[in-house]
Amino acid sequence: MRTLIVILVVVVVLVIVGWVRFSSPDGDPTIQVDTDKVRGDTAAVVDKSKQVFDDAAQKIDDGLERAKTAE
Repeated sequence: MRTLIVILVVVVVLVIVGWVRFSSPDGDPTIQVDTDKVRGDTAAVVDKSKQVFDDAAQKIDDGLERAKTAE
């Protein structure tokens, strides 16, 4: 039962962010995955996470330099 609920939640989230669409053109139900949107969104997340990690590394380096000069 938990597995079904988790799958349902994941599908709902994918629909909300616009990665998955359900439609019924001509009475034929279909599921469409917007791969361009998925690629764009994941690329943006990767770029942002790289920036955050680079900023954190720079702050750590700055802190280490200040600690060395304080000795």
